[in-house]
Formats: sequence, C-alpha cells, structure tokens
Amino acid sequence: MAITAGALLLLMHPVRKPALSLIAALWVGGWSLQWIDWTTPTGKPLTVRLVQANIPLQTKFDPNHIGNTLRRYQEIVLAEPADLIAIPETGIPLFPQQLPAGYLDAYGKFARKTGSAVVLGMPFADSPTRYANSVMGLGPTLAKPYRYDKHHLVPFGEFIPLGFRWFTDMMRIPLGDQTRGETLQPSFAVKDQRVLPNICYENNFGEEIAAQLSNGKIAGSGATVLLNVSELAWYGESVAIPQHLQISQMRTLETGRPMLAATNNGATVVIDHRGVIRASLPYYQAGVLKATVQGMTGDTPYIVLQNRLILALAAASVLAAWLLSRRRKATR
Repeated sequence: MAITAGALLLLMHPVRKPALSLIAALWVGGWSLQWIDWTTPTGKPLTVRLVQANIPLQTKFDPNHIGNTLRRYQEIVLAEPADLIAIPETGIPLFPQQLPAGYLDAYGKFARKTGSAVVLGMPFADSPTRYANSVMGLGPTLAKPYRYDKHHLVPFGEFIPLGFRWFTDMMRIPLGDQTRGETLQPSFAVKDQRVLPNICYENNFGEEIAAQLSNGKIAGSGATVLLNVSELAWYGESVAIPQHLQISQMRTLETGRPMLAATNNGATVVIDHRGVIRASLPYYQAGVLKATVQGMTGDTPYIVLQNRLILALAAASVLAAWLLSRRRKATR
C-alpha cells in the first residue's frame, strides 16, 4: 500500500510510465500469487469447541464472583467432547495454586476420558514476584500439562516501563507486571496436528509467529494450526475486535496456517489458511463455536523471508527515489 501510494504520487511527474508499471506489477502480481498453494493439508481435520463466555470485566477479577466464573467455564468445557476445546486469555483469572482443590484435575480427567485436548487461558506464578500470562494444555496422553507463556508483552497492561509503576498502580491493572516467555516455544500436540498458541496482540507480530514456524524443528514446533486466545473486553465496543480479526486473517495469509480464536466477547472464529472466515460467533454474546479445522504444513515465502523482503522493498524504494532525484537535478 505504501509503495502504491508513492507510485500514485509519481504519476504527476515525468516518470509516469514506470510508476504505472510498478502499480500494475504489485497488484497483478499479488492477485496472481493467491492461486499458489504454498502449504498442503496434513493429517485429519480437528473438531473444535471455542468458548466465548462474555463475562464482564467488572466481575471477572472480583473475588465475590470468581467462583461463578470458574464454575461457568468448567460446565461449558465438560459439557461435550471435541478434539480441541479452548477458553479465552485469563478465562481462569487465578494462579493454579489459588484454585479450589481438584479444579484442574476435573479438566484432566475429562481429557483422558473423552480424548479431548483442553486449552485453558490462565496466569502462572513461578514465585511470589514472577508470573506470566499463559495457557495450559491438557491432553489425553500428556505426561504433564503443556504450558505456553506470552512473550511479547504490552506496556502498562502487562509490563511496567521504567518509572511508570505509579501509573499501573493508579489504574489498578491486575497482573500488570508479568515475566516474558521464551521467544521460541514448542507447540501443543492434538491428535495428528500441532497447535501453536499466541495470546492477545501477539498475533500482531507476524515475524515472531513466522520465526516460530521456521524454527519448528529447533523449538519442537512444526505447528500446523495457530490458536489465538484473547481478552478484548478492555477495549469496549470499539474497532478493536474487527481490527484484531483482520490481524489474525493477515497471519493466516502469511503463514498458510489456519487460525482459531477463542475470545471472551469476540471475535471467536475459525479462519482457514487463505484468510477466509469459516465459522464465527456474534460479538458481545455468550456461546460456543463448534467447527472443524484442517491443519496445514509447508513453508510460505513469508515464513522463509519474514520481514526481509519488506525491508528490501522499502530500501529499494528509497534508493529509487534518490536516483530519480539525482536524475531530475542532472537534467535541469
């Protein structure tokens, strides 16, 4: 879009023909590339249940209502099996050691009995001063729970920039000073697919997701499905939800992987590897999205090159502008 905008501006200058050629190459080339399948299906499709509980933030972290929240998620998850069941980011708003006795065991027993994999958005505390925004994965054959920790944290909401603790304290932001997870983390095995989580606005950083996929063997990943868990109720009824959805669609186009999204109030969706929304729930309503998703394998150009191609195009644009400027000065 930036190169197109610059080329349109050049239409008012003597380099009109090269500018038109550049616009045509970008748009016709991009349209043509969509017909190339960079990735291929692998394994059998997964049945999924994605939970959208629509719990108000006013009650989510309120000690007087947390018990109701815990019971609600447990009732929804244990109501019906699926290959993969996921609840949103911090859907369980307590550390594991704060939960009622046997609470997590009930999910584990359900997973083993039904063959379901369960992904729970919840914080983890490794010490009184070290805690992370995480997901826990429970599977029918896992020796120990899977864990993914968010590594790209949001300033003020998830980590405190130097000198700004007063702001976080004033805003009373829960879980506002988190520790970062590792940049490369393994994916979660579900049947014959591998699911790679990302949390909230981590889906905004395509180069980080691509790095996870390109280093799959190193990270023990080899992911075939992406899973985003989010809590977007912080932004109210704003453009945040549709914007967040479009960001997820962009990641599917870059990676050739489908994306599942389980959110508290939207957008809870299934997006295929071409960026097409295959199933979704209405925003701001409680519900459970039941669907299937086909895992994909293979490397797209973006997984291989990541942002290097974009940076090269930007550098080429600057160089072209400089050369055109010199040429114009020489002809005066």
